[in-house]
Amino acid sequence: MRNPWNLVNKRSVFLLVYLSVNVAVAQVYNSSISSATAGTGRATVEAGDAAFLNPASLVHLRGRYLWSSFADDELAISLSDNTPETVIPAALSYFKKRDKISTGELNQHNFSMSLSEFVIDKVSFGVTGHYLEQKLPNSSYRQINGDLGVMYTPRPHVGLALVAYNVFGEKNDIPKELRKKFHLGAGFNYIYKNVARFRLDATSESVFMAGLETYATPFLITRFGYQNDIIDKRELLTAGLGFKGPRFGLHYAYQGGQQSSADYRHSVDLEIPF
Repeated sequence: MRNPWNLVNKRSVFLLVYLSVNVAVAQVYNSSISSATAGTGRATVEAGDAAFLNPASLVHLRGRYLWSSFADDELAISLSDNTPETVIPAALSYFKKRDKISTGELNQHNFSMSLSEFVIDKVSFGVTGHYLEQKLPNSSYRQINGDLGVMYTPRPHVGLALVAYNVFGEKNDIPKELRKKFHLGAGFNYIYKNVARFRLDATSESVFMAGLETYATPFLITRFGYQNDIIDKRELLTAGLGFKGPRFGLHYAYQGGQQSSADYRHSVDLEIPF
């Protein structure tokens, strides 16, 4: 007869590993546009990614945008402003997520503010401040951190980016699995004759991402991507469809993991310029 305690112990180990992969490694939030292109977007200009992937892109985001994203147990909202009356381009954002982990239900609430401006011609700089609350059934933790981003656009159809995430480092008085770690991200963006856009991103955590967008019409966009996390041996295939009109944008993303069913995700974004 099998010892039931062995089964419990095995499940506990699995859940701890699951927590480590999905909380500690997933350092940044991705919009549906980014998710559909495998997590790329540090060198692109999108209302849903500026406050999460690279604040330096805010200066290129002309006008005001209200953006929201919905996924299973996830919600993100962002309000950005870069109009002629604005002193400095800025964005306020909020993100919440609920996870089932070994110690119970984990609820995360992330509040952030981003600012951006040109430092020299074609080079922009951005900063994001984060306030993160993490709540478990019998405990809660708070983390304050920040991101720094640089974006270089030598041509209107070319973008290069470098971002430092969680520049204040880890907070040592909270469980290691919940800490937000310092890491770097880089991105490349190339638009080909307004019919396709190529994206390449990588992080210092050995995560490599490639994405492709094709414009079937001026408003209808198809997206595909591939991500490879070498250290964790985790691969993702992604796809999505988007509509970007003059009054609103609607974007859908799907990602599928090759090894774990926990990697499957659907999300929908709504983007409203005003």
